[in-house]
Amino acid sequence: MDQNGPQVPPFAPEEYERVTAAAHLLGKSAEDFVRDAALKAADDPFLKALGKTRDRVPQLADVFATQDTRTADTGTATWPDPAPMSSRDLHASQQHGNAA
Repeated sequence: MDQNGPQVPPFAPEEYERVTAAAHLLGKSAEDFVRDAALKAADDPFLKALGKTRDRVPQLADVFATQDTRTADTGTATWPDPAPMSSRDLHASQQHGNAA
């Protein structure tokens, strides 16, 4: 690893063609286009947050792996309907709604 980080593999030919076409649309060289995109990405707060998360995910995975999930609610139980309605109730509510 050098001063600028790990070496990034080169673009595949079809990817390079897409980058070159996009750069051409903006009047830039492919190198300038990629550099500018990388600089903008470095300033993106969402991407910065993802970078911080990368370090925390293994820690959280360890925590979740040690949790006792046998006592946790699986969510498979059905909730009772708090106000069951029959077809007669639905018909009556439609009549009141149409009259208003």
